[in-house]
Amino acid sequence: MSVPPHTIVDEGTDHLWEQLANIVRKMGWTSHDNTVLSMLPSLASIRCVFSQKNEDGSFLGGIVWSENNDEVAWIGMYVCVPEVRGCGIGGRIWSRMMERIRATGKTFGLRALPPMAAKYSARDIPLEISRMRCNIMSCAELREICDKLETTSSTILLKSSLSGTHLHELLAFDKQMTGRDRSAVLSAFLASPSFECAVLLDDAGGISGWAGITSTGLEESQLFKLAPVYASSLSEVAALIKPLLPFCESFYADARIIIHILTGTVGDRELEPLLSKVDTLQGPNIISYPFSILHWESTRTDELFFFSFRQELRSSSVFMIQSTSRTTYE
Repeated sequence: MSVPPHTIVDEGTDHLWEQLANIVRKMGWTSHDNTVLSMLPSLASIRCVFSQKNEDGSFLGGIVWSENNDEVAWIGMYVCVPEVRGCGIGGRIWSRMMERIRATGKTFGLRALPPMAAKYSARDIPLEISRMRCNIMSCAELREICDKLETTSSTILLKSSLSGTHLHELLAFDKQMTGRDRSAVLSAFLASPSFECAVLLDDAGGISGWAGITSTGLEESQLFKLAPVYASSLSEVAALIKPLLPFCESFYADARIIIHILTGTVGDRELEPLLSKVDTLQGPNIISYPFSILHWESTRTDELFFFSFRQELRSSSVFMIQSTSRTTYE
């Protein structure tokens, strides 16, 4: 087909962002939940390139990535409308993105759809470091798994029961776990009616773990994404997950839960063997060159994506960080 007259822009209008979010939902990219999609245009770490039709400013293609105060720019979304795929628009917005990222000196990475992984690897992003598997189950199935695990007697508070002090401590706990101050974005999550959380208190009343859940995908999919889960044992994981399930069921009686698990993490070793349904989709996580990654931290470490990288001069192996006794299941 002929390519309509269009313009490549480095900033997105509200209309472009809305159209991108709708396409992402239709594509079934559930790791980008609805709360995140609504927040993207306002996040300071987010960068974008769009192709818009000259006639009416409508969306033809777009690419979105996150730049934080570390060595990695993480590419989260790259898509064109079906009508212009194969016409060169995707290549032009990709080239513009590469130009901007390379100017920062950052490593760049993304999670690829399996059919596209070889193309990305041959072009700009050759090193695979992990894969993300998708586990989907009903609330009843997940509740049954939780019931089989030994439960903790620690106090669990839902979002509505958190005091101002609890909220302040939750933000501090998240900073301790991730090494970043994510107060602004987490406050936005906590204010969203489509997000619920459960907080674990220790014997002294301090926060020792928490979990969150939010809607993802199209409304008719009735899907909720469980992330993050900070816990030090499977019993704590069960104690945090179980009280979140009624929140999902309050929207849809047949609500389903998605749990994304990275290979090579504690979730891969301990949690996934308990889950009854594992999707065959395994999205490779790939980066642009093999700098000396020692630790792969499976936490929700920035506003959009789940990963951070830390450089140390020991080997090229990838490990799960457990900088405290608290482990992250993601």
